[in-house]
Amino acid sequence: MKQTIKSIRWVVLALVAGALLGLNFPDTALIFSPVTKFLLQLIKAAATPLVFFAVMEAILRHRVAGGDFFRLLVVTLINGGIAISIGLLVANIFEPGQYLAFLGGDVTAATPNIDFLDMLAQQLPTSVVQPLADNSIMPVVVMAVAFGFAWRHVRARQTADAASLMDSGEAWVSFAREMCETLLIWIVKLIPFAVFAATAKVTAEHGLHPFTGLGQYVGLCMLGMAIHVAFTYSAWLLLFVRVSLRTFWRYAIEPVVYAFGVNSSLVTLPLTLRALDQLGISRRASTLAAVVGTNLNNDGIILYEGFTLLALAQAGGIEMSLATQIFAALYCIVAAMGVAGVPEAGIVALTLVLGGLGIPVEALGLLLSVDWILARSRSLMNTTSDMVGSMILNRWIELGAPQKPAVTPHI
Repeated sequence: MKQTIKSIRWVVLALVAGALLGLNFPDTALIFSPVTKFLLQLIKAAATPLVFFAVMEAILRHRVAGGDFFRLLVVTLINGGIAISIGLLVANIFEPGQYLAFLGGDVTAATPNIDFLDMLAQQLPTSVVQPLADNSIMPVVVMAVAFGFAWRHVRARQTADAASLMDSGEAWVSFAREMCETLLIWIVKLIPFAVFAATAKVTAEHGLHPFTGLGQYVGLCMLGMAIHVAFTYSAWLLLFVRVSLRTFWRYAIEPVVYAFGVNSSLVTLPLTLRALDQLGISRRASTLAAVVGTNLNNDGIILYEGFTLLALAQAGGIEMSLATQIFAALYCIVAAMGVAGVPEAGIVALTLVLGGLGIPVEALGLLLSVDWILARSRSLMNTTSDMVGSMILNRWIELGAPQKPAVTPHI
């Protein structure tokens, strides 16, 4: 918690310092503007191999029961699909891009209108190295899935000694994932410098007016999150799990508030599992949905990505058809699954999504200054998703269990 408070203080300090520099020395402030671009490019460069190794590791290590995993996948895809739909719906109705018009130059500087067919044609890799070089998230995931299942298929046909050797190879995949994750954590710690540079640039060019728009952007994004928690999760609990909201929140409030404070649903897992035990959820369901499924239950990140993506497109005057928005939604879901568990996972995932759609990542610069509140809201929502997903899975397993035949007493 102390580390979280310290990071917030650095972001706020960078925000104030950048604003003061931009207002008083605008020419000097513009000198620092490339810092934001460089840092966001580094985040994207480190995140792409992380997604590859994280997806491949998940396929190699988590050999769970097929039926249970299929149920979990269905639940997470439904919740993720609803989350991204709410984010896009709120963005289409309220058009938050109008409050971010000051970012329009960064968005349109190198971005034409996004064409659905062109995007679709770019999703299959043309070589093994091309997706990693281009930071193309969807082809990277396609390769990771293909290599992961090919590895498992080959391992199943080996002798015991050869299989043991391949198992040691799986450990190297885990090491590579952890190295990419560590590198990304180091880069993310430099975010205050990006906030300083972006704030200095914007205040030098537009004064303090953009911060009003940032507040409206934050408010609308949090509105979408509140709608998802209040309606989607409540509907699952009342109509399918058949538990009262009062009972659920009596036990969920502790892990949810803690997740908001520490800005991590992963760190909150011990409290989440304890709350699920208190709710009578089997460890079979909670371990799969909340522990193994922690890379899947990322509704907060997914909703944030879709909302912010469309807001930036609106700010730059980029037309996104319904088909393009649906395709972008798939991008958001895949990116969120690949980077879960790292600090500022929402920003990291969004840099990959923007890169995949051809939108310059520099547009994210100033949004970093208000991401500390949105990041905590995402963690709160992801923890709630872990709990609700576990309860749905537990109920589904119970419904699918064979019923014991009634015993007719002898007379």
